[in-house]
Amino acid sequence: MDSALVQLSFALPSSDDPMCAALAHTVEYEQLHFIADEQKRVVFCCVLPDDAHQGDVISISATHPDARESAYFTAHTLTQNDLEQHVIMLTLNNVTHSGEFVLQLMLHGKHATLKDSAQFDVSLATSSCTAENLTKQQDKTQSLRHYISSIGASLLAFF
Repeated sequence: MDSALVQLSFALPSSDDPMCAALAHTVEYEQLHFIADEQKRVVFCCVLPDDAHQGDVISISATHPDARESAYFTAHTLTQNDLEQHVIMLTLNNVTHSGEFVLQLMLHGKHATLKDSAQFDVSLATSSCTAENLTKQQDKTQSLRHYISSIGASLLAFF
């Protein structure tokens, strides 16, 4: 459950594989789980895409699924050193609420043009939330999503 174990990337599954392309709409990323440290921070390791340039802005926002604006947000302007490393660390600060969030990773280029974006289902927990309580909550959500995915895949296989 440590953020250092997960790298966020803009890359999608390959469309070269016909089976992968046919099932692309049913493929779901596994939900990612993060626990804020004692300073109420969650650190994300982000892989930069090939089209990133110096001066582009990469950002992460975490939004409750039923909210209109993000609960947590951070942005970073890319430097030449970032491009050479090809990986940057982005930190969400003051994470004080546990729960499920939609995490959006975005890369904006010149004139704030959206160049790349990726979306992930994440579960954030404060350091006061026990891992056991977080796991129980996540298991319920995963079971429902797995059931819905199975139904969709079965219908697709039937036709």
